[in-house]
Amino acid sequence: MSDGVLIVGGGLAGQRCAEALRQGGYEGPVTIVGAEPHAPYDRPPLSKELLAGDKEHPEIVLRPGEWHGEKDVSLILGDPATGLDPDAREVSLQSGATVPYEHLVIATGSRPVMLPGSEGLENVQALRTVDDALRLRAALEPGSRLAVVGAGLISQEVASTASKRGVEVTLIEAEPLPLARALHPDLALWLVDMQRSAGIDVRLGTAVTRIVEQDGRAIALELSDGTTVEADHVLVAIGIRPEVDWLGSDLDTLLGRPEIHAAGDVAGGEHWEAAGRQARAAAQEILGEEPADEALSSWWTDIHGVRIQGFGHSNEADEIQVDGDMEEPCFTAIALRDGRPVGALAVACPREVPRLRELLSAG
Repeated sequence: MSDGVLIVGGGLAGQRCAEALRQGGYEGPVTIVGAEPHAPYDRPPLSKELLAGDKEHPEIVLRPGEWHGEKDVSLILGDPATGLDPDAREVSLQSGATVPYEHLVIATGSRPVMLPGSEGLENVQALRTVDDALRLRAALEPGSRLAVVGAGLISQEVASTASKRGVEVTLIEAEPLPLARALHPDLALWLVDMQRSAGIDVRLGTAVTRIVEQDGRAIALELSDGTTVEADHVLVAIGIRPEVDWLGSDLDTLLGRPEIHAAGDVAGGEHWEAAGRQARAAAQEILGEEPADEALSSWWTDIHGVRIQGFGHSNEADEIQVDGDMEEPCFTAIALRDGRPVGALAVACPREVPRLRELLSAG
C-alpha cells in the first residue's frame, strides 16, 4: 500500500490541500500533522470575531469534527515535525515517531518575530494561534492599556477590536507609514486617519528601543523618538519567519524533488486566499494535473466595522484615482503605474469588487 500524502501543517493550507485531494479523487492515505493540539481552524477571526468575543473556538474550525473520519484523513495533532529525511521519505515528530510519505506537502506556516528582551515577560505576546487570541482577549479589560508594536493588517484589526472593548490602544510603527508593501501612501494616510479618529494613538516613524520591566512584566516601552508608552499588555506584530528549521535543508532545494510541495506562509502565501490557492495547486500537482493560472493577489480586513478589500500591488503605483469621497464610508481607489492599473482598493463597496478584479485582470 502507498504511503500516501503527508501534509505537515495543520492550518488553512494543510486542510485545503487535503480537501482538494479528496475532491480530486485521490484514494491513497492522507495524513495531516499539526503542531497545535487543535484541528485546523480559520485564522482571520483571531484578531476580529474571536478577540471581540463574538465567536468562540468551535465556531472557527474549518471542518466539523466528523469530516476527517468521513474522508479518511488522519490527524496527528500536538506533535510538531522536527526533522526530514528526503531520501528515506520520512518525517520525524517531536514524540519520536516517524511518518513515511510518497508525497510531502510542507505547510508549516510561520513563527512571529519578537522584540529583543521580551522573552519570558508574561504580558508580552504575539498573535498566531487560537490560544494566543484567547490569552489576549482575557487581557483586554475596559480601561486597560494595550501597546501594539507593528502596524500591519493584524495590528490594525487588533487595535480596532481592542478599542471597541474600551481599551486604550497605542499603535507603534517604525516606518513612516503602515502597510508600505500593500498600500499607496495616500491610502496608508487614510487608514492612519481612520484609526486616530477612533481614538487610537498612532505613533509613526519610531521604534521600540527598550522594554521597561518590573516583576516579570513589561510596564512601558521606550521609543526611539524619546517618548515612553506605558502599557498593561503588549502585542508584538513586527513580522514573521517561515517555520522551516525542521527541514534541515534549503526549501528551494527540497522543492526540486517532484514528490515535495509547499503551500502557505512557507511558500510566500501570507494571505488567506493565497494560502488556499497554493494548497489546491499542490494537490493538483500530486494528482498529475496542471495547476490553474495564478490568480490576482488579494487581501481583506475589517477595521472599525469597515470592510476593506485590496487587490494587486497598490504600493507600486505612481498615481491613485479615487472614485467617491475618502471622507465617506464607501469609495474605491485604483492604483496606476505609467497609466496602467496595478492595484485597487474597495472600502465598504463590495458591489465594486467584481469590476475592480476584472480591471486588474485585464491589465
